[in-house]
Amino acid sequence: MPEIKFKLNEFIKLKDKELINYIFKQGSKKPQRVSVIFYVQSPRFKFLITFKKRLLNSVKRNKLKRQIREFIRLNQYSLKKINCAILIVKFPASRVQLFKELEFLLTI
Repeated sequence: MPEIKFKLNEFIKLKDKELINYIFKQGSKKPQRVSVIFYVQSPRFKFLITFKKRLLNSVKRNKLKRQIREFIRLNQYSLKKINCAILIVKFPASRVQLFKELEFLLTI
């Protein structure tokens, strides 16, 4: 029986600057307590994680990025077909709070 691999692939990361600008300017917006998710419909799921300027030090920013990537890695086969930019506005109180906000990506 083939084994399912839950490795996060490189092609799932959003890197096109023109598309990123389009998402922030023309995309739909979902504001939440800790984050704001900008998204547009697309043929497959791609994401970008960004932070409000000078919000956190590098240790906390990298920790949040790891947690978000882990959520996406575990749910990558359930995510809807969108391109999204996840803007972190402030540091979450807990990992559970952050994951509740990211569950929006599963229900769009």
